[in-house]
Amino acid sequence: MTLVRNSHSTSQQQGIRVLLVAEGSGGHLIPALEVSRALVRLGASVMLLYAKRRQAASLLDELIQDAHAEGVQVHPVPLSPPPIQAFRWMWRIWQGGSAWRLAQERFRAFRPQTAVGFGGWLSVPVILAARRRRIPVLLHEQNVRLGRANEFLLPWADQMALSFPACPDACPPRAEQGRRGHKAGREQTRTQLNGTPVVITGLPIRHTIGMAHRDDAARRFGLDPHALTVFILGGSQGSRAINQLVCEMLGGLSWPERRAWQFLHLTGPHDHAAVQQAYAALELRCWVAPSLAEVEKVYALADVVVARAGASTIAELACVGKPAILIPYPHARGHQRANAQLVETTGAGFRLEEAAATPQRLLSLLRQCLSDDHLRRMMGSRMQTLAHPDATQQLASAIVDLAQRHV
Repeated sequence: MTLVRNSHSTSQQQGIRVLLVAEGSGGHLIPALEVSRALVRLGASVMLLYAKRRQAASLLDELIQDAHAEGVQVHPVPLSPPPIQAFRWMWRIWQGGSAWRLAQERFRAFRPQTAVGFGGWLSVPVILAARRRRIPVLLHEQNVRLGRANEFLLPWADQMALSFPACPDACPPRAEQGRRGHKAGREQTRTQLNGTPVVITGLPIRHTIGMAHRDDAARRFGLDPHALTVFILGGSQGSRAINQLVCEMLGGLSWPERRAWQFLHLTGPHDHAAVQQAYAALELRCWVAPSLAEVEKVYALADVVVARAGASTIAELACVGKPAILIPYPHARGHQRANAQLVETTGAGFRLEEAAATPQRLLSLLRQCLSDDHLRRMMGSRMQTLAHPDATQQLASAIVDLAQRHV
């Protein structure tokens, strides 16, 4: 798909106004920020509304500032938890009304030609407000399985953009069967969901992913560029379950493994001290931190990754071609389980359910990966079949095309 077709198309893009709305977590907000910046570079005027929550990571603040500096109008929508959990649905309805009124104000002032929803609760009142004004809508789904907000909004969408082709048993029940693709991991692509046109754009990730080199990364972390390296992460907020599992596993390492392996571990904000102490007690080579903006350097040094199965993590792993042991978050309607299933079906990684994740099982999988160079290369190659290197451009192009069709 070509972003700029001719001079007439270019002049049309100059006047395009796009409003995007996203949840405030990294998995929703980072793709929205990346696409916003791409649209600005194409000459569009862009406004981004996002749900501002108290636990937002500092990395997101940096990315928001970068987007703002490039010309994106970024507006947080403050959302707070209900004062009394028993009244959470009443609180949600009240906040929905507030978001609806805010959206109407933004629509009157900005007059967008297209609205783009990236999932999450805030998308619902904003996208419905857009449809009330007959503004064309594109939805983007990060996960293999549609999230609750996108599934609800699907009947009002003019187009649905998917990050991954859906696995047969990970689709919304009403999804229609479509044509077949040709690459591993892309056997089930779809032209429509419930009559809504579908395009597979991939998932926009930070443009720096895949840009680092192993030797430079090793110097950054003070580690050996030739040693077998395990990278552990649990998402932007970390995962206590994974942190505890890894700490318990470390005691089972043999003496040769303690000398041959090294670890990069992003713990999240809560478990940093305890995890660091676990590595120090065994005198293991490691670099441990709550979070890191330069995650591309960690990927460059990693030989195998232990992680949750968030959509952004899968897209980053696909970009750098790293084998993975995925421990999906067991809640949130099983979205991460469907993501991990896609990776496992592709042959790019192992899926380890949290309920069955013992220190012995995790160590066994790590030994299987780290002892076999050929297996790691094969898994990494298959992981790359899930990659969409031009996802940001493809999604930006789909948004532009939708806006131009309704000018």
